[in-house]
Amino acid sequence: MSNSPPLPGAPSKEDSNLVAAGGASQVPNQSSSAPGAYSPKEVEARWTKHWHDNKLFNLEIHPDRPRFSIALPPPNITGNLHMGHALNGTLQDLLIRLKRMQGYNVLWQPGTDHAGISTQMVVERQLKKEGKNRHQLGREAFEAKVWEWRNQYGNQIMEQYKRLGVSFSWDRVAFTMDESYVKAIYRAFVTLYKEGYIYRGNRVTNWCPRCLTVLSDLEVVHEDKAGHLYLINYVLEGGTGGEGLIVATTRPETLFGDVAVAVHPSDDRYKSWIGKTVKLPLTGRTIPVIADSYVEREFGTGALKITPAHDANDFEVGLRHNLDQPVVIDKSAKMIACAFVPEYLHGMKAADARKETITKLEEAGLLKECKDYTSGVGQCERCNTVIEPLLSEQWYLSMKELSQRAIEVVEEQRVQFVPERYATSYLDWMRNIRDWCLSRQLWWGHRIPIWTCGACNHVEAFEEPPTTCTKCQSKDFTQDEDVLDTWFSSALWPFATLGWPDENTIELKTFYPTTVLSTAREIINLWVARMIFMSMKFMKTIPFKHVLIHPVIQTPDGKRMSKSKGNAIDPIDMIDKYGCDANRFWFASFGVKGDQDVRFREEKLEEYKRFCNKLWQAGSFVLSKLDNFTVKGVDTSKLTLADRWILHRYNIMLDLVQMHFDGYDFEKASAEFYEFIWDHFCNWYLEIAKIQLGQEATAEQTKIVLYTVFEGLMRSLHPVMPFITEELWSKFPKSKFIPADFVSIMFAPYPRPDENFLDEEAEEKMAFLIRVIRSIRNIRQTYNVPAGTEAEVMIVCRDEDEMKCLLDGSDYIKRLARVSPLDISMDCSPPSMAACEAVSSVSIYVPLAKLIDVEKSREKLNQRKQAIEKDLAKVQLTMSNPDFKAKAPPEKVHTVESQLADLERQLESVESQLKVLDKG
Repeated sequence: MSNSPPLPGAPSKEDSNLVAAGGASQVPNQSSSAPGAYSPKEVEARWTKHWHDNKLFNLEIHPDRPRFSIALPPPNITGNLHMGHALNGTLQDLLIRLKRMQGYNVLWQPGTDHAGISTQMVVERQLKKEGKNRHQLGREAFEAKVWEWRNQYGNQIMEQYKRLGVSFSWDRVAFTMDESYVKAIYRAFVTLYKEGYIYRGNRVTNWCPRCLTVLSDLEVVHEDKAGHLYLINYVLEGGTGGEGLIVATTRPETLFGDVAVAVHPSDDRYKSWIGKTVKLPLTGRTIPVIADSYVEREFGTGALKITPAHDANDFEVGLRHNLDQPVVIDKSAKMIACAFVPEYLHGMKAADARKETITKLEEAGLLKECKDYTSGVGQCERCNTVIEPLLSEQWYLSMKELSQRAIEVVEEQRVQFVPERYATSYLDWMRNIRDWCLSRQLWWGHRIPIWTCGACNHVEAFEEPPTTCTKCQSKDFTQDEDVLDTWFSSALWPFATLGWPDENTIELKTFYPTTVLSTAREIINLWVARMIFMSMKFMKTIPFKHVLIHPVIQTPDGKRMSKSKGNAIDPIDMIDKYGCDANRFWFASFGVKGDQDVRFREEKLEEYKRFCNKLWQAGSFVLSKLDNFTVKGVDTSKLTLADRWILHRYNIMLDLVQMHFDGYDFEKASAEFYEFIWDHFCNWYLEIAKIQLGQEATAEQTKIVLYTVFEGLMRSLHPVMPFITEELWSKFPKSKFIPADFVSIMFAPYPRPDENFLDEEAEEKMAFLIRVIRSIRNIRQTYNVPAGTEAEVMIVCRDEDEMKCLLDGSDYIKRLARVSPLDISMDCSPPSMAACEAVSSVSIYVPLAKLIDVEKSREKLNQRKQAIEKDLAKVQLTMSNPDFKAKAPPEKVHTVESQLADLERQLESVESQLKVLDKG
């Protein structure tokens, strides 16, 4: 009787129930014949249509299964798919497809964000082209215009995601302006308001004069710009000879809002000034000199003008000293026509007012010095307009209490960051978090649900528009004009998309908390932190267990990709050029645990395109040998050494891949796939299989091994490369556990390693034979032996076990190294002119006299030696120059050092080859 365990990674009896969930439908191109040339574009289009036509990604919940869920970071409706989306989408899809095949209930919750500022800007630009603006339309008509734009263009990015092969739960695409989602937002806001977390405050905010709205600190991009530091004399009141405090500032136009000059209380230079008053330049006002430890003694002169309405830090100083807060610049960044501002500056743009102020200071003899100075200038991340710090009344969320639980769950590792170092970034932010400014001066978005009674001025929050005032019963109400910060709605994303505030939906009960969040590091504070504290507040639990922070893909020269700068790489273009699977494999190959800044390298896509072709050719070969093949188990009694070895390597690969996926080591899992497919399977086993298929005794069992390994390989690789694996697997014969009309590989069970096929002896012996074959190949290549010429090889072996291994594997050696004759013995006398390499106890000799034209080879080698020596002399001359190492950039020195080492190795190799030839 044959010993026939199940196929490695084949479905178990338990798995057969999972398989049934795949259902049956029309599967495209289900043929067992070998495919032609691989055409990614055709394959991807066909399978994308098949998946979506058959609604294969729609959510199904089976109560008896474990669950796995991810909430997609919702892209803006104004966006197009960029490299970050493609990378993050690939990693998430990999996990979802893996868990689906492992029998989990899976939910990948997709959707889009209304993107308040960005979307309003797009539509306003559109109106401008028509000669209109939103104020001419009115709020209601403008909102209708935005909805019109969204319905036409807002789903473009979701369609682009399909090109990436992502398996969202496509029947559950959410939008942050959906009626059900708005209900969740207003429930959260009103609850927080009534519990005292939300309040109205007058503070200095980041104001964008172009977008005409407040921005958070995280929405402001700071860019170093060359400017000036102006040293201005604030003359002492009652002093003589122009004596005064010299104050340094980069923004002299704001001095009209100054209410004090501050010095450090420990600064000996200015202790005598504290409590005195000085004259505010160009005005008739006097202001006090105060002491505050905020002042940096090393900056400028150590005396700082305090402008509470136009600087966030000055605002805090002003609160400590009970100072006035005069506003002198308006929301359009123009000087206000008020008593604090000279009439000649009224209505002037702040940038022009700076020039005029400097001129007046020079004329008054108050500008003591103007220095070149580079400082970080805040700009709106969306329109690049310079931010104007501005005192304004806004709605705020108090963070002191809310932040505490969000800190604890990360400290306790209930929420874990991958890589771990980002937990530190998160905690640093949360421990120093300021109250969150919730209001935005926009029309597109969630209008703040606060109404003011026109009769009694009572202010209250409502989830639905009120009908009567709760205080005086009046029906006269006015709703707050502002909308909520877009990130407020995004903070509810993981649970609002599952039905909250209805806490009894099956989706919420099944999939919350979600399992993984995968996102970019720049929104840890904007989004991740807020989801955590909102979940702890409303759900009393964490929103996700693991936070994966993926790398940033940079331009080839290490810059940040930007469409506005014209250096962004379009992933759709790369998919068109190299195929989706090649792109996905590249994304997976650098994962999340390596360097966090990855430079785009198109040559890697070319490499992985070749990898896809290699896989396709291997599949074509295997399929060509499976005509009329019936799937059956492996008979271990009939396995050759190569069969045992490839089954061992296959199961080791499965075990390592699963371990790496479990630890989110995508790059290591990808490396395992690459090495197994390209090296072990294609370069070695397929070549040996060709020998074994030609021998009656091994042909049938070789087909079984080829099928077993390649079919399982397609299932294991599917989460990374869904299209090519779906196409090849659809053509393969199926085991009895999988129906003939099975709908997709994505529902097939993920292969599991079978320890019955682990075989260290086969690994050791095969590794030894491979080293021997490689040594012979190296000799052939070194001496330019023609590829079609068979070489005589003499192997001297001093170990009996290795001798037996060589004899048993002699057919492999002859075929794979093109050897004839092959002499294997414990002792022999090789000719003097023979190339030699050593492997373990073995010495390998390849006689050269009859194999190559010795004189011609010697002549070529001498020519090559002369060329190398010439190049080597040039590099040595460069390196001997003492100024080179001292003055050249380090990368240039490293390059030249590498050239020197490489040339020295080449010279050594050529000289060793000449020595062998000289023995003749």
